[in-house]
Amino acid sequence: MEIKQIENRWEARDAAGLLGSAHVWNRPDGKRIAWFDAADPDVIGALCEAIGAERPVYTSADAHDQRTLRQLSAAGFVGERFEHDWTLPVAIAADWDDSALTGFTVGTPERFGMDAVRRFDDEVRADMPGLRGWRSGGEFWADEHIGPAYDPALYPVAWDPEAGRFAGLVRVWMNESGPRLGLVAAARPYRGRGLAAALLGLAFRELRDRGHIKVVTECDAANPASKALLAKAGGRIVGGTVELVRHP
Repeated sequence: MEIKQIENRWEARDAAGLLGSAHVWNRPDGKRIAWFDAADPDVIGALCEAIGAERPVYTSADAHDQRTLRQLSAAGFVGERFEHDWTLPVAIAADWDDSALTGFTVGTPERFGMDAVRRFDDEVRADMPGLRGWRSGGEFWADEHIGPAYDPALYPVAWDPEAGRFAGLVRVWMNESGPRLGLVAAARPYRGRGLAAALLGLAFRELRDRGHIKVVTECDAANPASKALLAKAGGRIVGGTVELVRHP
């Protein structure tokens, strides 16, 4: 078996041809993520060794895809984290009161400066299960915020003028398949005050005005505060994803 790297893709071949491949992403939290197009656990294991035997390799699979989970287990992967997939109606959160935002300045990322919002985004993402240590560079941030999926009207950011710092943000991506809630978060000093819910209400009112009736999102199964907020918004769990890791 011979393995070659072609940019961010690794291919395993023998004399008969392609045995399997892996696409690799070095995520801003330091995790090396791989997506495999291979069925043989030995090929998956060999690809992992080539990708980097000196550090863990992470991947994910549908929680109900038992065949893929067995293949990954045989290749040395173990489950580390579980995410639920949710569907949320727009109507419930769109009717939420926004009085929790009194005293805050709410605006788009452009109003406050993209680089400043990027640093705040690092702060809140790094405090979430599965994303600890997140530090996004300017290039990664710019790539996330170009194209039709980014809509500043669906990205309310709250600033506390008294403390001189950001307090929370909500991010909805307008994907071709429909709106996806990418993040709803409040910084530690502002949690439990209804701030995140009020920001979610702002974004969902905009979606309602545009005629959208549902939003999809994901939530770590070990994040009770986020799960409670999604349930309050009428969300229901429709599936799940297992994050797995293969240690060197």
